[in-house]
Amino acid sequence: MLMNMYERIRQLRISAGMSQDDLARAMGYKDRSMITKIESGKVDISQKKIIAFSRALHTTPRYLMGWDDEYPDLSDAAPVTQESRIISAGIDRMPKERREQALKILQVAFSEYSDFFKEDPNDDA
Repeated sequence: MLMNMYERIRQLRISAGMSQDDLARAMGYKDRSMITKIESGKVDISQKKIIAFSRALHTTPRYLMGWDDEYPDLSDAAPVTQESRIISAGIDRMPKERREQALKILQVAFSEYSDFFKEDPNDDA
């Protein structure tokens, strides 16, 4: 059975153990109503939103669009927390100038904690 993009979004959300509220927050929506509409195919989504959905659901836009049949699980590529999804969605929605300022602030913050980020969180030593 061929799934459309909306069915794939729903399937991936459920497989990831995310509620519609979780996905709505990750996408920067106020509540789950837009996710409900998207999953039921009542609303078309832009190319930019397809990319954002693929990031939130750890896959590729190609898979969401149905251009690839094999699911490329990208969840091991980097751990993604709810907080990082919210930050990412917020930065993605910012005007270019604000986005550049936010990224500079994050770079400074990360450089101050560079030793912390070099440590392996799975290393018990």
